[in-house]
Order: sequence, then C-alpha cells, then structure tokens
Amino acid sequence: MRPTLAALMRSRALILLAMTLALAASPAHALVQVWERLPAGLPADSLGAALQRLERSDPREVSAGAAFALGQFRYARGEYRLAAEAFGRAAARLQGYDRADARYRQGLAWLGHAEGGRARAAFEEAASMSDPLKPFAQLGLARALALLGEPDLELATLRQLLQTPGGEAEPAALERYVHACERAHHASEADAARARLLRDWPHSPEAARLTRRETRP
Repeated sequence: MRPTLAALMRSRALILLAMTLALAASPAHALVQVWERLPAGLPADSLGAALQRLERSDPREVSAGAAFALGQFRYARGEYRLAAEAFGRAAARLQGYDRADARYRQGLAWLGHAEGGRARAAFEEAASMSDPLKPFAQLGLARALALLGEPDLELATLRQLLQTPGGEAEPAALERYVHACERAHHASEADAARARLLRDWPHSPEAARLTRRETRP
C-alpha cells in the first residue's frame, strides 16, 4: 500500500526535528506535535482541513505548528496567497528564529503570488531578525524589488549581500547580480561577479547556466 501524504509528511517532520537540533531550522518540535495529532491514513485531500482544525486548537505551540505546516501544504500546491496568509499567522505566534523563518517563507509565497510589496515587507523583517537567514532574505528582497520595478534598489541589495560570504545563497545572488549588472550596463561589475561565481562555486547550477549561456552559438 502506498503511504499517504500525511504519513510521508510526518516522517519528514521527524527528519526535520533531527536537523533542527543541530542547525536551528524551522519550528520542528511544534511540527512533530502536529503530525502526531493527525489520524493515520489521512487522505491528502483532507490534510488541509485537518491542519486548519489543529490551528484553531490549543496549546499555542500546536496552533503555530499547524499554521506553519498549512503554509507548507498550500505552497506545495501552488496556492501562494493561502500559503502566505498561513505563514503570517504562524509568524504571529512564534518568536526568534522561528518567527523569522515563517516570515521568510511568507515572503516566498507572496513572490509566488506576484505581490512584491508584501514580499518586500516579509523579507525585510526576516533579514532584520535572523543572521543565519539574512542572506536568503536579502536575496528574496532583491527579487521583490525587481518585481516592483526598482532595479537600482535591487542592485544595492545584492551588493550588500555580496559584501560578505553569503553561504548557500551566494551562487544565486551572484547569478542574479550578473544579469542585473548587464541590464544596467555595468560591464565591469558583471564580469567580476561572473568570475567570482565560476571561481568560488564552479559546480553550482548557477555557474553551469552561465557557462552554457556564454558557450551557446
């Protein structure tokens, strides 16, 4: 028998808990409590309603975890507005890194819904609240600014991100910076960013895309 979506998500939550203990990832303890409250064999098309019921329940931690999980569920289904609203409710009940994580994911959802202003606000808050998330939030902020038609602010945000090592956000930031500089006719900056990407992240998908583009006849 094939496992249900709820069962798969429950097992993934347990893996997430182990990652969280080491890396302070998303609010895994609350998520595990949510999965433990879901009935075994729950059909995928009933998961949203079940998470909504849990969100309305106490204690607060379970409610926050249910809202966060509902945001993940809606985002995976491409229901970006509903995902953003769920992540917003989760953020209102969380603190510290967990709140920043929820706001960052809310920003991604608003991007998916093409709501640049709301995405900008979410990413700005996430960047101000969490150093580990800051490079990713700045990258999201650059995308929101591009969506809002603010190319100068997009470039400034990417420059700020790239002044220090950006970790796993750096390859995507460098690729975006190359394209932004080319559009702004900043050839020397584009060349420097391209060289940095190929030097520091030679095996990244971003480096591969730039290489393919430049070798295309």
